[in-house]
Amino acid sequence: MRGVSLEEISAATRISTRFLEALENDHWDQLPGGVFNRGFIRSVARFLGLDEDSLVAEYSLEIRNRGEAGVIPDPPMEMRRNWGPAIVAFGLLAAIFAGGWFTYTHYGAQIAARLRWKRSASALSTASPPSIPGGAVADSAAVPVPSAPAVLELKIEAGKPTDLKVVADGRTVYDGHVEPGNVMRFDAANLLEISAGDSSALLLDLNGRTVAPIGLPGQSGKITLTRRDLISAAGGAH
Repeated sequence: MRGVSLEEISAATRISTRFLEALENDHWDQLPGGVFNRGFIRSVARFLGLDEDSLVAEYSLEIRNRGEAGVIPDPPMEMRRNWGPAIVAFGLLAAIFAGGWFTYTHYGAQIAARLRWKRSASALSTASPPSIPGGAVADSAAVPVPSAPAVLELKIEAGKPTDLKVVADGRTVYDGHVEPGNVMRFDAANLLEISAGDSSALLLDLNGRTVAPIGLPGQSGKITLTRRDLISAAGGAH
């Protein structure tokens, strides 16, 4: 009616002619939707000198009974899960499991041997004293009761530098070099094997008793210690 072309309106409002044609023909599905549509209407009305609020109200009435074209509803926000506590709990469980496995693999045999020894000692201390002919009961203090072999406890003190290897119950617990003054302790349930590059470089102590040198001075040597060595040492030389 005012003789204004779409190109002039587009140049003044910076709205593309495609959107202006959609506004002119009520093709709302070709518009971006939402506040953009209302902004377009106000810009065009302002340029043409029309009532902005009236045109926006007409537009709102037009689309009230149908969804605004071009508007895509935002997807519902998914509550972000907090994995922090779960990660911490998993880490604690892993640490507990690793600690238990380390203790079992390195000290399981020694702990089991100590428990067996304590049970044996307890059983011997509570056993009834032996009877003697005539129905009398012998005095427990007068009858010697052999003590059960204890856990093998080995102390090694180096007097000279040498290579040393210690195997406890079939498992290598040390394999390396020692220097003078080094003191090392090892436990085993049944068997200890000691190998040295210089037999005279080491002083061995088994459960508080000195062990004879494992070989000739200056030569390599190897010795195996078992529970029998404890019993023999308690009863005399072997």
